[in-house]
Amino acid sequence: MAKLIRLGDITEDYFKGESAIIVIGAFDGVHLGHKKIIKQCVKRAKEVKGISIVLTFKNHPLNVIKGRMYKKLIISFEDKIKLIKSLGVDFVATVKFDKNFSMLEPEQFCKEILTDRFHVREIFVGEGFRFGRDRKGNGIFLKNYFSPIGIKVNIVSLYKAGGVAASSTAVRKYFLEGDLEKVNLILGRCPYVAGTVSKALGRGKELGFPTANIGVPKIFVIPKDGVYIGMVKISGSSKKLPALVNIGDNPTFGNNKKWIEAFIINFNGNIYGKKIKIYFLKRLRGEVIFSSRDELVAQIKIDLENAVKYFKLNCEVQY
Repeated sequence: MAKLIRLGDITEDYFKGESAIIVIGAFDGVHLGHKKIIKQCVKRAKEVKGISIVLTFKNHPLNVIKGRMYKKLIISFEDKIKLIKSLGVDFVATVKFDKNFSMLEPEQFCKEILTDRFHVREIFVGEGFRFGRDRKGNGIFLKNYFSPIGIKVNIVSLYKAGGVAASSTAVRKYFLEGDLEKVNLILGRCPYVAGTVSKALGRGKELGFPTANIGVPKIFVIPKDGVYIGMVKISGSSKKLPALVNIGDNPTFGNNKKWIEAFIINFNGNIYGKKIKIYFLKRLRGEVIFSSRDELVAQIKIDLENAVKYFKLNCEVQY
């Protein structure tokens, strides 16, 4: 089991005498490209009978540098750590990226952190990795700094999944376009949004399709407005329940607040106040303004039929 440790708790003696193989990155989403480079680090550590370390950030560096929400997150910090730990690393070292940290010169980062604290033997970074004040450092800088003292730096090329370049930026782009197929290709899993079920306007119940509603998280990227086939996992349960999911502000009724609403198929439990994860499997259509309530209900029934067909063909779900 990987040990989680804060950078501030690492003394100069903590990793002394170890053969530390380290991989550095934000790893937002922990997509297949991230998994590739982390696994290479783990494999190399085993080859040299050393230890594998992932150095990552509690917050997105660019949001601190830009002083605003420049990059919405793909997953929470807690989920990121769980995914990284599942890859077999020995240590996950975390940094709270702040203004002071952003002002470290690349040489300072190399000496004070990589050398003095981790006593690195070998380093892995992605080809787009940047670090240090004004993002002046990169993989080539690391090579020029460490090669003269016998420390190898591996710059790992961008991974392609099904011909699609794997990057967190691409995941955000395809999310916003509603292209779940490409999101799934890059992540290697179904994307999801998490939140606590709260009461909205009760519009779904009035229409005969009661929904579990969560607010749109401000710091996380979500799929484009529309109707999706999805699954819902309720906190405390290992089951994923089939669902029809709508993202939007219900324009037919002139609402102005966006919600993520999941109609869980064949479910009538009370889950108000519970935490859930809504997984997105397939986009059915965009959000539409209907001329009447009856027209909307008719379309929801069609969407539901399509969802049921999907689950019968693709999932082991009983109806």
